[in-house]
Amino acid sequence: MFSFLSEAFAATELAANYNSGVKAKDYVKYGWYEINEPTNYIASWEETEVLSSFGSDVTWVMTGQMQNGSAIPYNGETYFINLDDGATNYTHDQLGPIIAANLNEGDKIYGGAAATFEINSSEVRTYVNFSRQVNVIVIESLYTSLTGLITNTTSTYVYDKSSGFLLENEAYFSHPNSTVPTEMVDLYATETNIFSSQSNQIPISILDYIVAAAVIAPIGGASGVVLKRRKHSDAKQNVHKKKSSAFVNGIADAKPGECYLSESLEQCVKILCDLHSRGTKALAIVREDPTILTKTCNLLPEDVILISSKPIKGFKSLSTLQEISIAVMKFVKAGGGVVLLDGLEYLISRFGFNTVFMCLQETKIEFLEAGAVLLIPLNLETLDSREKAQLFSELKLL
Repeated sequence: MFSFLSEAFAATELAANYNSGVKAKDYVKYGWYEINEPTNYIASWEETEVLSSFGSDVTWVMTGQMQNGSAIPYNGETYFINLDDGATNYTHDQLGPIIAANLNEGDKIYGGAAATFEINSSEVRTYVNFSRQVNVIVIESLYTSLTGLITNTTSTYVYDKSSGFLLENEAYFSHPNSTVPTEMVDLYATETNIFSSQSNQIPISILDYIVAAAVIAPIGGASGVVLKRRKHSDAKQNVHKKKSSAFVNGIADAKPGECYLSESLEQCVKILCDLHSRGTKALAIVREDPTILTKTCNLLPEDVILISSKPIKGFKSLSTLQEISIAVMKFVKAGGGVVLLDGLEYLISRFGFNTVFMCLQETKIEFLEAGAVLLIPLNLETLDSREKAQLFSELKLL
C-alpha cells in the first residue's frame, strides 16, 4: 500500500501543469512567407490577441488582412481552449495559437477532436530579435493543400515556452510519391508584447551584449551561451547604428542591397564580423566548423547554420537548397542585415550549377529590396568560363 501511494504521489508531482502563461491583451502579430501558394490564399499579416485567461481556460481573437487588401476569412472571430483537455472551438489548424506554459520535451499537448500531440524538443530560437526558449512540435500527416492537391505535409509548430504563445508555424507540402516539397507556407512572429514581461528573453544585440563565453556542448538539445552586459550611452548606440546603416569604415566598399563574390572566406568573415560588431544583424551559413563564427564574430549559435545532413555541437543544420533558400529569405524579410553563404562549391556539386544559379538570381532581388548584404566565398577554379561569366553578371567581385 505504501509503495502504491508513493508511486501515485510521484506521478502527480511529475505531471505537467496545463495552466496558461498568457494574460489579457497579450498579442503576437505574424507575417507570412510562401512558396508556390496562390496569393489569394495567403495573408499579408495576422494577429492573435488574448481576451481573457483564467487557469487553463484561454479566450482569444484573431484579425488580419489578405494580400489583396481584404480581411482574412475569420477576421474578428473569438476562440477558446481548455488547456487541460484540449476542448476548443478553433478548427482552422491542428493546433491553436496557445498551449500551456512551461512544458518540456516529451509533455503531451491536447488538441481538438481528442487529438494528442507531443513536444518533440525544447530549444533556443530567435524571434523578433530575441533569443527565446521554445517548445517545438512536428506533425506529419496527409493533407489537402491550399491549391487542392492531396499531399504529405510536415508542420512544425514553435511555441514560446514561458507563455505558450505560438511564434511560428511552418508547413511543407509534397506529393505522396515524392519527398521533394512542392509548396511551403510559413507563419512567423514579427511583433509581440509578451517578451517584455517574460523572464527567458535574451536580447540579440551586439551593442548591448557581448559573448563572454560560449558553451557549445548541447544541453537538452540546445546550446548554452553565457552573456555579459556591456553598457552604452544612447548617443553612442546611435553612432554605431548610423555607421552600420552606411556600411562604412573598412567594409571593403560593401553597400546595402548588393550581393558579393569573393575567393577568400577569410575576407567574407572579416566583413561579416565588422558589420556585426557595429550592430548589424548577421546570419552565417557554413560548411566549416560553426564554432569559429561564434568565437571570431561573437555570433550566437542560433545565428550560425551548418550545411549538413545532421546537426553537430548543438547547431542547426540544413541539407537542401530549398531549406537554405527559405532560411535566407526569412532572415532578409525579418529586417535584413548581412548573410554569409559558404559552401557554394558543395551545393553546386549536389544540385548542379544551373539550379544554384537560378536560386541566386531570385535571392539577389530580395537583398536589393531589403537593403541587405550577401557575401559568398567561392573557389573560382571549380567553375568553367561560362559559369564564371554567369555569376559575375549577378554578383559583384570583392
